[in-house]
Amino acid sequence: MSKSSTHPSFSKRIKDELCLNSYTEEEKHGILSSYARSVGSLSITPQFCLNLASSSATVSRFVFNLFKELYGVEVKIDYTKQLRLDKNVIYHIHIEKNVEEILKDLELNPIDNIKPVRNLDSKHFRGYVIGAFLASGLVSDPNLPSYFCELSFDEESEAKAVLKGLLNFRSVDSMAFKLIKRRNKYVLYLKRSDQISMFLSYIGAQQMMFEFENSRLEKDYFNNENRLTICAQANYSRALKNGEENLEDIALLEKYCGASYFNQKMKEVAEARKKLKDASYQELANYLNEKGIYVSRSGVARIFKKFQEDAKRFKNSDD
Repeated sequence: MSKSSTHPSFSKRIKDELCLNSYTEEEKHGILSSYARSVGSLSITPQFCLNLASSSATVSRFVFNLFKELYGVEVKIDYTKQLRLDKNVIYHIHIEKNVEEILKDLELNPIDNIKPVRNLDSKHFRGYVIGAFLASGLVSDPNLPSYFCELSFDEESEAKAVLKGLLNFRSVDSMAFKLIKRRNKYVLYLKRSDQISMFLSYIGAQQMMFEFENSRLEKDYFNNENRLTICAQANYSRALKNGEENLEDIALLEKYCGASYFNQKMKEVAEARKKLKDASYQELANYLNEKGIYVSRSGVARIFKKFQEDAKRFKNSDD
């Protein structure tokens, strides 16, 4: 048997890693909404039945567990073998109970046979992109001569909505996806290896991002800029996660404590975070220093630590 038939593809291994990660409730909803939109269909037997199909056992089990966790419904799974030489197995997930309620919660429209109506807000967006990748994503093996990363969509409007969200990140050059039509699909794609690494970091495939970068380094060992990219991507991932948590804490404190909670320096740090959502603490300190507000990196960290501690008591109330 050939090596290619026994060794999992690079894309499959990315999806396997994504299925092991932890997600917020909003991200889980985003994943299911996007995934059902891409690979789902409805049948009437005699009531609505939601059907989803995948060639990946890992992805199918992950989606199976998400539906059970979020909706507490009975989920059935079976498989068929394709009548081809490779005899690939296709896994089928079936949900027959509370389908209309589930579709409503995921903001999917049964009349249009799973067409999405979800507004891709910031809380659901990352999950939505992850769901799209689990359904249709491809990343080339980094050992091949050229690089590519793709996400496929049936509807042009959905592809454009996802493209808009991705281009809003950090700067257009960070993940400069392009949109093309290929047969009956609308495809978002990247070809630059550094941008593919950024995307893998964004969706949470950290191990595969490091493997992708290591393969790049082996191909161009003496390129110092490439070697530094590994650290840059990891730092960006940490800064992005910190930024999201900081903004959540600030929003809770503004809602429950009001403006009187913030002294002048705390207010300046909070406003800087709102403006620079994915900046590191050092970058925030530099930004404030340029405005004539002296604060060190450790000072920024202490302020956000206080925000986190004080916001804890409001999190259950906000849920």
